[in-house]
Amino acid sequence: MIFLFHGENELEIEEALRELRGEVGDAAAQSMNVIVLDGRRISPAELQAACAAMPFLASRRLVVVEGWFARERRRAQEDEAFRQALAAVPPTTLLVLIERKTLPEDHPLLRWMAARLDQAEVRHFPLPPPRALPEWVMERARRYGGTFTPQAASALAALITDLRLLDQEIRKLSAWAAGRPVTPQDVERLVPYAAPISLFELTEALGRRDVRRALAALHRLLEEGEHPLGLFGMIVRQFRLMLLMKEQLERGLSPAEAGNLLGLHPYAARKIAESAVAFSIPQLETFYRSLAELDLAIKTGQVPDVVALETFIVSVGRREAV
Repeated sequence: MIFLFHGENELEIEEALRELRGEVGDAAAQSMNVIVLDGRRISPAELQAACAAMPFLASRRLVVVEGWFARERRRAQEDEAFRQALAAVPPTTLLVLIERKTLPEDHPLLRWMAARLDQAEVRHFPLPPPRALPEWVMERARRYGGTFTPQAASALAALITDLRLLDQEIRKLSAWAAGRPVTPQDVERLVPYAAPISLFELTEALGRRDVRRALAALHRLLEEGEHPLGLFGMIVRQFRLMLLMKEQLERGLSPAEAGNLLGLHPYAARKIAESAVAFSIPQLETFYRSLAELDLAIKTGQVPDVVALETFIVSVGRREAV
């Protein structure tokens, strides 16, 4: 059986992969029958050999290939050899192809697998959009036997964008509540990211598109010992809150009403609403996507963290109204 997992939601990709590992057997069986290959480097012949090997003291063997379509300068004949290797996967092997980005609907691999539904399965794992994240929080809480009030789910989703970290906090808060709904007060008490942050100068300067002041604030904070990734996370949170606030304001809510819905302190809600005025919803969505791309570039070592921060700040000042 062949599986294709694609999308940016790494948390749920790893959970799906963990389920397939369980089909191989216990930890001992997995150690002998699970192999992970770098798709950017292996050849089709190496892939076929890995899949053809018989399971050892187990009924299934799991082969995981990451990033085949991320490799550069693939030749047409190489792609054809790859498809032949896929067609030769035996019933005793579970082959999982992982692409940590969404593939276009007309991608040749998607078409190839769609024609072989009896032996292939495609699973798409996109990131939940910002407006859907509170519902994602509530669904995950239900999975762990807990519940969140809508205000608490919005408050937590506004604080954390990394799904792994968000999932950890959902587990912790659900256990803390011990059967009752998690409230915004629980989030404020137990989530460290909810503590007041005296870094408003940087975020306010970004909200006003004051690049010079924002860069000055950035470098002063770095000199004072703030970690670049902590500052990056703060900027992600700020733009996510501005996007959510802008959507509520355009629905006719007041800043106070929107802030209550998002689980924000009235002062913070007012400041975020003031910053959101300078941007349109399409702009904020574009900035949020840019931050996600920079986050990936930082994590994969393509861009130094400080350079990514400076790049984003400059882009905010240069972006024209949409």
